[in-house]
Amino acid sequence: TRLGSLVALILNETVSTTQGKKLLGVMYNEDMNSLPLDIAEQNNWKLISDLNQLKTLCRDVILDGNNAKQFEQYKQGGKNVRKMTKFFTGKIMAESRGNAHPELMGTALQL
Repeated sequence: TRLGSLVALILNETVSTTQGKKLLGVMYNEDMNSLPLDIAEQNNWKLISDLNQLKTLCRDVILDGNNAKQFEQYKQGGKNVRKMTKFFTGKIMAESRGNAHPELMGTALQL
């Protein structure tokens, strides 16, 4: 069933729970026939779980000239590390339009 396919996508971490909620809305309000995976691909609602792709995304955001001040604060260490890690996490999620896998992104940020 389509609902079972949606649950499997969430459990397999192909889509996030937030993306799953969006998918559910589309499945039952707009597109009554397509499979959840097809809807997710059409709307670019799949989590980025490739570690190399996440590392590149993290590097691009951190080294972006607009974030130079925050990167310098991060390099100072101390209390700035936690604050700037949260700042960069938000920027990376925004850049990926919410598609970065949260746990794997944390790993990629540490590398």
